[in-house]
Amino acid sequence: MKLKGKIKSNGIGKQAKDFNKEQVNYPITFNFKAMMDAHIDDDENKQSLAEAFNKFDIKHSYTDKKISSKGTYVSFTYKITIVSKQIMNEFYAHLKTVNGLKFAL
Repeated sequence: MKLKGKIKSNGIGKQAKDFNKEQVNYPITFNFKAMMDAHIDDDENKQSLAEAFNKFDIKHSYTDKKISSKGTYVSFTYKITIVSKQIMNEFYAHLKTVNGLKFAL
């Protein structure tokens, strides 16, 4: 079977932005989602993320938390503002060092 048009995700047809391929005008505000190890205390996970945001002077506000169906992972959603491409690249590179972080969008 051949599909035509946009591939739908979550039934709403929105595609995630690819900041590496698009021209992005900074500052930019977007929802940042971090998938964390659920076996680590929520406060510790949130503190690790806050330290990463603060290291790069990223304005952030917590918006949501969800636990995976098996309870292995927890996702935290923040509304963040990043002021430059350099900060974006350095921030995402730094995220690789955050304890308990499995994936970030």
